[in-house]
Amino acid sequence: MRRKDENGFTLVELVISMGMFSIVMLAIMFFLTAGTKSYGHSKSELNLQMESQMLLNQIRDITYSSNYAKYDSTHKALILYDVDKVPAPTPSAGATAAPVATAAPAPTKTAKVTIVYLVDDKLYLRKDLDPTAVDAASLTTTCVAMDDFLFSRYMQDFKATIKKNDVQLTMKMKNGKSKYELNEGITIRNGWITYP
Repeated sequence: MRRKDENGFTLVELVISMGMFSIVMLAIMFFLTAGTKSYGHSKSELNLQMESQMLLNQIRDITYSSNYAKYDSTHKALILYDVDKVPAPTPSAGATAAPVATAAPAPTKTAKVTIVYLVDDKLYLRKDLDPTAVDAASLTTTCVAMDDFLFSRYMQDFKATIKKNDVQLTMKMKNGKSKYELNEGITIRNGWITYP
């Protein structure tokens, strides 16, 4: 004998409902995974943008205090000089001899050098160098000294173009799959001098 009010699910209905539930759960998991990856990618790209702006500001400050620059494309190094003109020595106050017709010695120039350079996808800064120590040989043999400052560990490429009173910087950065490129010009306030 059967009861007339018998309620429940058949095996077919149960299998169909479990299949639909699985499809919905897979779709939710897919959207959550995609959202997490997108958030991580956006965060990484934002970090690259922030770091590139910080680097640009620091290089801009160094460039503003410089009055001569050159770019070594072989070593990807921006070399910035802060040159002081040292006046020619004047005769001492106690000298009573008549002036001699010889020409006074020409003023000399002293400089401190700052280098921003790229090695193995890392950007470094070296400050307060003697300009006589800056040549192609020293850049290759003394790169990444212990007291050099690590500017960025995500730098893929670093270039500078120098024209009149402008330094045009190109920085390409990469962190994982995230990439960012910055092209920015820095205008020198006081103009370049001739050095040496």
